[in-house]
Amino acid sequence: MALLTFGVVGPSDLVPRVVEAVETTAQLKALPLPYKGEQETVDIIRANAEEVDAWLFTGVVPHEIATAENVVDLPAEHVSYSGVTLLAALLKLLRAGADLRRVSIDTLQPNEVAETLDEAGLPAETALTMVYEPTVRSADVVEFHRTARQRDGATVAITCLRSAYDELRKEMPVVRLAPAPRDIREAVEQLVLLTRSRHHSDAQVAIGFVQLSRADNGLERDLAELGGAIVGIDEGRYLLVTTRGPLERATDDFRVAPFLEQLAERHGAVHVGLGLGRSAGEAAAHAARALARARVQGDVAAILAAPHDADIVLTKDRVTEKGPVDLGRLAQRLGMSRTTLQSLRRLVDNAEEPLVTATEVAQAFSIQERSARRLLKRLERAGAAIPVGTLSEGQMGRPPVIYRLDL
Repeated sequence: MALLTFGVVGPSDLVPRVVEAVETTAQLKALPLPYKGEQETVDIIRANAEEVDAWLFTGVVPHEIATAENVVDLPAEHVSYSGVTLLAALLKLLRAGADLRRVSIDTLQPNEVAETLDEAGLPAETALTMVYEPTVRSADVVEFHRTARQRDGATVAITCLRSAYDELRKEMPVVRLAPAPRDIREAVEQLVLLTRSRHHSDAQVAIGFVQLSRADNGLERDLAELGGAIVGIDEGRYLLVTTRGPLERATDDFRVAPFLEQLAERHGAVHVGLGLGRSAGEAAAHAARALARARVQGDVAAILAAPHDADIVLTKDRVTEKGPVDLGRLAQRLGMSRTTLQSLRRLVDNAEEPLVTATEVAQAFSIQERSARRLLKRLERAGAAIPVGTLSEGQMGRPPVIYRLDL
């Protein structure tokens, strides 16, 4: 089983604890990515996205920040602070003789706080809670605890944020929650399942049968986003062989068939049957069933069939004239710098066609070829790089993939 690398993002005092839990799990490696403040989360994600297979956040706050900024395009999970963590903090305070008549608690869910207070033998009205939202910042959390103390008579503040704790401890009794070992283990296990599942899904075999009114020399171009290979069966009939990952992304999670519009303009009848399976045989059987249904659906139709799923009718995605790609928005989606995308655009601007290989990108940017391949794969997932063939002439081993850049 392949080694997975988890990027562990959070405050410097929690990251080592989570890293230790990751690296005690077989087939896992951790990349420690501590920050001084939550506001550094987005920059950390962008700077290290090519080095990891998944993101593990030490708490909900950095996870929410990264998600809100659309920089997470890999499997991600955060360590949840369960009632066990809060209960341990309350019992510790009780043993120390702390005044717990009124407690202000941030980030945790009110219902979980109420259940934990009940276990500790404290009334539910003891707690004033603040639910975390993506728009909330450290200053808001600090202000919540200050107001709870000044207006509502809170005697102790309990916070999940390191930055809020550092500020509040100067002026009031405050406890900072840290995740329990069980919470960390659960997050690690969940992220392993999520990451393995995604890798497995990407590797599932996908077979497609395409039936047109006549032969079509432009079919390979129109189906390039689906990845894989296209083979002619006979006049007007073609076989597509790919995997689930590219197919899922090109069809917008199995909702649309962007190639139907172009094919319909050239053919009176277009029928496409797509099938998924654990083997080529299983996928082909589903594709044959999907093609049969596509024929009775209408003159132009695409159907997807998968194990244990109902057949899905893929709608036609009307092609519109596109303006220049917004590199700023694309950079934000991919979690990479705008400068990198601008450099890629310049790389292909003077070429007759915007075609590149990982080797050419590696040479142009003075980076390792492995990093260049990962960069092109990320662009492929966003639809900005389309594999259009392989470079076999004069090559030994696995031929390099040729990508068309849409920048």
